Formats: sequence, structure tokens, C-alpha cells
Amino acid sequence: MANTALMLQAKRVVRTVAPVLPALLFAAYPLLSLFEQNQTELPLSVIWSPLIVVSALIVTLYAVLLLVLKNAPKAGVLTALAVVAFFYFETFKGDVGLGVSDGWALVIWLAVCAVVGVLLARTSHALGAVALGIGVAAAVLAVVPALRVVSYQHRHPAVKASDPRLWATSLAPPSQAPATKPDIYVIIPDDYARGDVLKRYFHYDNAAFVAQLKRRGLTLSDQVRSPYSDSESNIAAELNMDYLTGLRRVLGPTSEDVRPLKTIMEDNRAARIVKALGYRYHQLDTDEVTYAGGNPGISPVATPDSFQSLWLRKSVLRAVGGPIGFNDGAGDERFRKAVRSGFDRLDSVIAQPGPKLVVFHTLIPHDPYIFGARGQSVTFPSQSDAVIHSRLGMRYYVPQLRWLEGKLLGTIDQIRAHSKQPPAIVLMSDEGFEGGDAFPEAITRDIRVKGLLAWSLPGISDTRGPQPPNTVNALRWVFNQVLGTTYPMLPTASYPDGDYPYQWEAFRVAK
Repeated sequence: MANTALMLQAKRVVRTVAPVLPALLFAAYPLLSLFEQNQTELPLSVIWSPLIVVSALIVTLYAVLLLVLKNAPKAGVLTALAVVAFFYFETFKGDVGLGVSDGWALVIWLAVCAVVGVLLARTSHALGAVALGIGVAAAVLAVVPALRVVSYQHRHPAVKASDPRLWATSLAPPSQAPATKPDIYVIIPDDYARGDVLKRYFHYDNAAFVAQLKRRGLTLSDQVRSPYSDSESNIAAELNMDYLTGLRRVLGPTSEDVRPLKTIMEDNRAARIVKALGYRYHQLDTDEVTYAGGNPGISPVATPDSFQSLWLRKSVLRAVGGPIGFNDGAGDERFRKAVRSGFDRLDSVIAQPGPKLVVFHTLIPHDPYIFGARGQSVTFPSQSDAVIHSRLGMRYYVPQLRWLEGKLLGTIDQIRAHSKQPPAIVLMSDEGFEGGDAFPEAITRDIRVKGLLAWSLPGISDTRGPQPPNTVNALRWVFNQVLGTTYPMLPTASYPDGDYPYQWEAFRVAK
């Protein structure tokens, strides 16, 4: 009798719980599908938070409908309909091809879903077969990308910066701690082009900015270039003070797995060296470039191309503005706040006691173009990469760069004001301008590896900087000057983008 009672209770639980599973699977599919498309760049951890939150909301909605309707299959079908209505708007708009604005498409889509919902709620027919059918459809949708994700994760284990196979040269801390331990700041604006590039191709003379830097004691290199043509590779190389040929050797030249780049940016050799000397390490970013698992300092939807932003832009929120919306205007405003709050967080870290190594990256002046020269809000007229990287994009790039110059000067002033002893300051763009189709390929390759490098080191009068002047050598040279290390400078090379992330071939760069 006891076993029979338990079996009956188990059946009741299954009959109550099973109808919500299709809704959960329908909600999981957009997340799993988007992650599968981008899993060469993202850690698996990015899907858990949105999946848990959405699942909790779905279960809550189902419980309310079940309480009201007293019919589990009907409550499950209506919950699944609500999930489809919310998350599958872009699928409807793209497949139907109505040729109308997002706003009108949203009205039509919600009206259709509402009619279906009313019909389902009012029907007197049992919906058990309908629930079973949509459950099978939802399972087929979700299981396929889930299996592909599991397979990829199994075949591509994590790579860490401590892996000795990655680096051609070892970098040990100095045998004797330096007499003084100045704070070290590494400030990385994204895509700030070298002065000669700005003057020749943008008709912009940054001499006023250079003069202000010199007034603040910084020296500039007019011959600097970067080792690679993309932000992640350059920052990984700069913070680990070495070329990334070890990644090619470990992963293979045709690997598309760029997750290790973010891993070795976050857990980098520069940080390990200064921590061994008693430094605290701070890594800050106005987006998510330097973080392997999402930026803990900003909202996961702060950046327009973050995983959660791309996910929610496929939902009905794509047609909505304001604080909860994800149309273009809402995304731009959210990112403006993230950039400004990133500089505010940097100011708060500057005020903290040292010794500390602070690495700060900001996506500005790289697109999206959201700031004018005085920091006012601007709206770029297209979301197309081809237009962003066109001559029109170049005209929006310069005002955003000019606004950034003021922010950088203010940051340097903050550093000086809060430093009890003269700090080491390195201002280093990760790369030059991402030219796209605005220039012929040879010119694009050339200008992408010509960025900004300026420095101020306590008690150091050497104005030549790292020789050769490649940003892969920047921290080697700084550490040699202020921490007493004796790291050799590496030969200079620059590598353009290839068909695969680690398929490099050095090319000659005009000085």
C-alpha cells in the first residue's frame, strides 16, 4: 500500500511538473543557439545566470496560471506561448519579412500571440496532446545545440597563462625587491591611432593632446607599433610581455578557439610578477575585452555586443527603448553610462593605497560612435559594419577620440594628485584604427598596427622607450626601469589577421 501511494504521488508530481518543461526548453534554445554560434569566444559560465533567472520567472508564471486555471496542460501551453511571444520576435520578423518597422512588427506579433492565447485559454478541449507536441518540438530545438556545446567543451579544454608551453622566454620576479615600489598604471584606449596616421588619413592633428601629455611629463614614441591587428591578441601579448606563438603551438594554426586569449589577459604574467613583489593588481574595463567570464564591474547588458545584450536583442525588447529596452538608442545610452562609470571606478582605484598595478582598458575611441567631441550624445546612422568602417565612420571616430583625449588627461591628473610618490604611467593603445573597407588592404594592415605609446617613469630620463618600439616590449622595459628586472627586449614583428586567429604571417610595416 505504501508503495502504491508513493507511485500515485509521483505520478501527480510528474503530471504537475511536466507541462512546464516545454516552456523551459523553448527559453533555453535562444541562449544555447547563440552560445553555440559564439562558443569559440565565450566561457560556458555566461549562460548560467540568464538561464537561471529566466527559468525562475517561467516557473513562477506557470505556477500562477496553474493556480488560476486548475489545468496543468493548459497552464503549460500558455506558459510556452508566453515564452515564444517574448523570445522569438526576431525569428518572426526575419522569417515573415513584413517589411515594416520594428514597432509595427511588434504590434502584429503580440496581437497574433494574444489571439492564440485567448483561444487556448477559452477552449474546453483537453490540451494534453498539444502540450506533448510542443514538448517534443521544444526538446528537438534545445537538445541539438546543447549536444554541440557539450562536444565542443569536451574537445577544447582550458588553457592557462601558467602553462610553460605558451612562452618562449620565462619571466621571473627580480631576485631582490626594489627599494621603492611606485604605483604602475597601464591605460589602454582601444584603436587610438598613431599621430602620423591621424594626420595623414583623418586630417586630424593631435599636437595639442601631445603637448598636454608632455606638460604632464610623458614622453611619446613616434615609431611604435603593435604585434597584432586585434585587441584581444595585443592586450594578451602586452600583459604577458611575449608573442603568442605558444598558443599557435598548443592549439594548432587552424584553431578558432580564442577563449585562451581572454584567459591569459585576466591571469597574466605581469600581474603574477608584481604580486610576488607585494603589489595589488587591479584590472578595469569599460566593456568586456579583458575579462574571461564577463566584467564584474558593469552590467552584463552594458555593452551592445555582450552575450546577454545580443540574446535580449532577439526578443521583443529589441523594439523597445528606455532603461529596459534593447533598440539601438537604448543600447547606446547604456554603453555611454558604462564608459563613464568605468572612468569613475578608475578614479576610485587611483585613490586607494599602493603599491598597485592598475590596468585600465576602454573601448573608446573604437566604435560604437556614441560621443561627440565635448562628450555629448551622438547617434551613428547605421549598425552595419561596412558603414561603421567606412569614411563616414572615420568622421565620427575623430570627435570621439577628441573627447577621450580629455578623459585621459583628466585621469593622468587624478593619478598625479593621489600619488604619494611619483607613479609609473604607461598610455598604450591596443592597436591602431580598424580601417575595414575605408582603405585598401595594404594600408589597412599598416595603420592597424600603428597606435599610441606614451610613458612617464619616476626618476627615469631615458626618452627612447623600449627598443625596438613594439608594445610587446612596453612592460618588459617598464619593469626593467622601475622594478629592477633584466628582461631582454624581443625582436619586433607585426602580424595581420589571417583566416584563423593563430594563423599568422609577419609583414613589413612602413615606419
